[in-house]
Amino acid sequence: MMKSLTKSKTTRIAALLVLAALLGTGVQAAVAKENTMTIAIGDWAGIGTDPTLWEKEFPDIGGIQDHHHFTHWEPLITLDSKANIIPWLAESYEVSDDYKTIIFHLRKGIKFANGKPVNASVLKFNFDRILTYGYHNASASQKPYIYYDHSEAADEYTLKIYFTQGWLDMPRDLTVRHFGYFIHPEDVDPAWDIRGKLKPEKRFNGLGPYYVDENESVPNQVIVLKRRHSWRDDYDFHKPKLDTFVLKLIKDTQVAVMGLEKGEIDYICRYWNAPLDSLPALERNPMISIKTAPETRIYLIETAYWKEPFSGENGILLRKAICYALNRTEMVKGAFNGYALPATDAMILSPHRPDSPECCHKGYDYDLDKAKELLAEAGWKDTDGDGILDKNGKSLKDLDFVISSSSNVGWQKDLAQVAQSQLKKIGIDVKIQAVESSDYSQLTKTGDFDLRMSYRMGWYYTTVAELMAFNLKEPNMNFYSNQNKTLATIVEAAEKARSMDERDEYLCQACNILYEEAGIIPLVYEIQYAVMNSKVKGFQFAASKNGYEQDHEEECWIG
Repeated sequence: MMKSLTKSKTTRIAALLVLAALLGTGVQAAVAKENTMTIAIGDWAGIGTDPTLWEKEFPDIGGIQDHHHFTHWEPLITLDSKANIIPWLAESYEVSDDYKTIIFHLRKGIKFANGKPVNASVLKFNFDRILTYGYHNASASQKPYIYYDHSEAADEYTLKIYFTQGWLDMPRDLTVRHFGYFIHPEDVDPAWDIRGKLKPEKRFNGLGPYYVDENESVPNQVIVLKRRHSWRDDYDFHKPKLDTFVLKLIKDTQVAVMGLEKGEIDYICRYWNAPLDSLPALERNPMISIKTAPETRIYLIETAYWKEPFSGENGILLRKAICYALNRTEMVKGAFNGYALPATDAMILSPHRPDSPECCHKGYDYDLDKAKELLAEAGWKDTDGDGILDKNGKSLKDLDFVISSSSNVGWQKDLAQVAQSQLKKIGIDVKIQAVESSDYSQLTKTGDFDLRMSYRMGWYYTTVAELMAFNLKEPNMNFYSNQNKTLATIVEAAEKARSMDERDEYLCQACNILYEEAGIIPLVYEIQYAVMNSKVKGFQFAASKNGYEQDHEEECWIG
């Protein structure tokens, strides 16, 4: 009997141990899942390419891919959420008075994933490779590539970069993504040759805190990234909180939204963001969170200022009337579901820009009576009672309003329709014409439109660069050219300014021309948004979705 009881007890204990093991496995699986973020991405270009080479010049072996943001991206300096420059891999930096030289003081003890140290010579190799070989042809029109002279490893932890000509935005221009993906010089063949080919076995040997698990990744479907020890752990600096990332290719954004709703996706990468029209339903879903942040990207209307009815003094009055006639608050609600801000406080440079001078913060409020008054002053009347204004036998009817049909700018259609309905209230009838992106771009050369929907790049561009649309090279037509042709000259002078005070003086002149002549018609500012599972915590925006690698999803956690 005693023997039998012992056997029964042993059996129960064994069963409990099995159950405990199963529960333990479940707990471990849950923990693993909780430390994993699945991200929907909209494009795939391969795994393990060399991020220091341009993919179009070096097909199959070159190009920055999404996994490089986790395996390699560790820049010397970068931007915070307000586009201010902050040190990253560099501990600090200095800029010469003439803006021809920048000196980086590197953090000590930083190593690549394979343990090889990072020093000034390693970074000199990378800048020489990127600027004179890897991306030289891709970015030949950009100042760092035009003016690059040489770099120098002054000592083990001091890197100096010299340019033949200085410019005020030189440090800012070195924060763009090309200058953040470094490889070790011994990982190319021949070693230390800036034209050397990256060895296949070294393609994930970056400075980033993750590596690609090729056993779990599936080509053209899924990239699995696992956490590894990195310099950020040693410095307790922006330490990653997630163990695993799963980058899942979903080209259709609506399918990505459905995956988010089902819990299969934790976050939709905002470069391929959830469509605006999906947001109202997502807002009502308690399992989904929508984060927002301001942007300085402005949506606007260009006019054919070189021809009637937009040319001359009466053309200025017509453009001003349109500026006053547009209810931008209504545009925010009708075209963006609230995910935009009315652009009534500037013509092109948002006050949110840290270096935008106060003189540029003038815009047009909604004033229908003022709009009608200006139209009457310009001689426009409704002589035939059809509700559309006319003058000297010419009517403001069927003005060609061109927009792009590209899915990347789907907001253009909704925004154009709101503007169309508002302009009818003052007797202006526009005909919306959606064209392919290639034809849309060609219009910059042909000028075959009356109005064209457009936008600028926001924080992704420097303040002066935002104005370069008014100083385009022929045969491209400027967004606007004032009557005495001085605007382009002023913008060029701002670009070449040698001090912030001098630059601001020219910026003020340019902004004043745009305001006084209604050179463009500002509409709204974009609001950045990011859609994710409500369990995702700690998400922080980069300055712009175009620099989405700076979102640093690795610092999020599942809570």
